[in-house]
Amino acid sequence: MVKIKVQPEDFVVEELIRLNLTQEGAYTILKLRKRYWNTLDVIDYVARTTRVPKESFRRAGLKDRYSLSTQYLSFKGNFKHTIREENFTLKPIGKSNTPIGAKSLFGNSFSITVRNLSTNEIDRIRRNAVEVEQSGFPNYFDEQRFGSARHGHGFIAKKFILEHYAGALKLLMCYAYKEDSTREKRFKAYCLSHWRDWQGSLRIAPPFYRPILEYLVKRPKDFKNAIKRIDRDLLNIYLLAYQSYLFNEVLRRILRTCGMRLARSHYSMGELLFYHQLSQVDALKALTIPMITARTKQAGPVGRIIEKVLKQEGIIQGKMKLQKMRLRGVRFKPFERRAIVFPEDFSVSDPEPDELYQKKRKCLVRCVLPPGTYATILIKRLLSGQTP
Repeated sequence: MVKIKVQPEDFVVEELIRLNLTQEGAYTILKLRKRYWNTLDVIDYVARTTRVPKESFRRAGLKDRYSLSTQYLSFKGNFKHTIREENFTLKPIGKSNTPIGAKSLFGNSFSITVRNLSTNEIDRIRRNAVEVEQSGFPNYFDEQRFGSARHGHGFIAKKFILEHYAGALKLLMCYAYKEDSTREKRFKAYCLSHWRDWQGSLRIAPPFYRPILEYLVKRPKDFKNAIKRIDRDLLNIYLLAYQSYLFNEVLRRILRTCGMRLARSHYSMGELLFYHQLSQVDALKALTIPMITARTKQAGPVGRIIEKVLKQEGIIQGKMKLQKMRLRGVRFKPFERRAIVFPEDFSVSDPEPDELYQKKRKCLVRCVLPPGTYATILIKRLLSGQTP
């Protein structure tokens, strides 16, 4: 089986960001280099250890835990010290009058080592690389976006839409991921077998879950307001995960109609379709697909596909307003995303012996991708074979 991310150095990513550094300014710009940490955990750790509000930090994006990544943060105020931990370094590099945000980022540079390759797989990558240069590849969201649903029991945000707040908390507190710590797995197993024993769950709860359970001990049936004890950044990530799944479903159906020599690829949320050719390259190159909200218009061919996807999901679009939750700052955010992308500065190296897998080869894939585009989707496309 082909391997990526065997070690963090196999998946190197660096933000390409617009930095307007000054000697003075309201914000300190910080350079973060990390491995084995996700971005939000770094921010939470630094905020706790330096005793500053984590709301003072802003970021342009999130970077994979299983990578060697370089990204930039802003801190509102003065942040003078470099923080060095075993697997991350956070260093102030200057000041700015504006915080970092999504608009600061114009791309990500990737260098990915693909391992454990056979001769046939190397030939496939070479053929597919030519096709990608000609026709691009689908701009799907990949597994990293779906961490909150990878247990296979559904999306927390979908439960919000359906106003099934107990079900949302059950997804959060009862079903473990393989990345969970031993303590979290033990806690979730207890919650699953002792659901509604809030006091017992609280006794063994990791810190993240304690505010939820402390509220439920006092108000055992008020699940809706217990949800409000969850960090709002995380709640928005849960919403974005479900929007991303809906986007993938819409894009998959679009490609089924205009893709040629299609290949299927299974992932934890279902199935992706990759094309080896497109019947309408220019049209797809110009196409953007809306991230679905309560106000997304169901007009034209894409609108009709959105309608079908929502019907299949059993979702009433107006319910995506989440009016009954009354959570300020937590909402499905409207934006559009390209249907297909073309990598820039794209290259695949000649294969060489793989020092980690005997009698196998490795190659290096380099590219620059737009913000939000997943390099792992590009790798899946390079490895895809035509479905009979």
